[in-house]
Amino acid sequence: MSSVPSKRLLSDIRAARATMEADTRAALLGAAATVLREEGPSVLTVRRVADAVNASTKMIYTHFGGKDGLLDALYLHSFAGLTREFQAYSGVLDPVLRLDNMVMAYRAFALSEPALYNVMFGDLGRAWEAPPKSRRQAWRSFETVRDVVRLCLPPARSSEAGRSTYLLWAAMHGVVSLELRKLLGSAVDGEELYRLAVDAVREAQGLKR
Repeated sequence: MSSVPSKRLLSDIRAARATMEADTRAALLGAAATVLREEGPSVLTVRRVADAVNASTKMIYTHFGGKDGLLDALYLHSFAGLTREFQAYSGVLDPVLRLDNMVMAYRAFALSEPALYNVMFGDLGRAWEAPPKSRRQAWRSFETVRDVVRLCLPPARSSEAGRSTYLLWAAMHGVVSLELRKLLGSAVDGEELYRLAVDAVREAQGLKR
């Protein structure tokens, strides 16, 4: 019997290795998000994240190249999570109703994952900034929204979908950011203000019934 591993065995080994590496990356990203959420950005170091999963710092350098690579991966991981929230409504055939759901999913994501939201929108101070390539990739989350916005517009205005999406995003992000920073005050209903701001943009852009 030949001692040379079969192609099938080699393929299984590679698949198992890839799964293990993906699981390790996910565990490290989860630990980084937990550190951010529970202890804040000033505590987020390679050593702290490694300690959180009982690993060596070498593991983080192997998978991410260092702290900047870890933050970049966490940035893209966060936007990927938002994209999944948007795509959860892809089966809703009515584009106006789908946009309703996606708008509310944005706020729900931000409030449930404030640490990740902070990574996405630059609240880690001046120590790190997402590189242009990653920012372009992150915009794909809002391309998902833009595609629905385009469906909500009359065909003659389809070229305005990008601008309308930016205006809508500005309203969404503005209110959510104030809410996360607790700047609205106890007398203000964050969800109500969010709906009013978003609806004002949608009304002006013709994105409501």
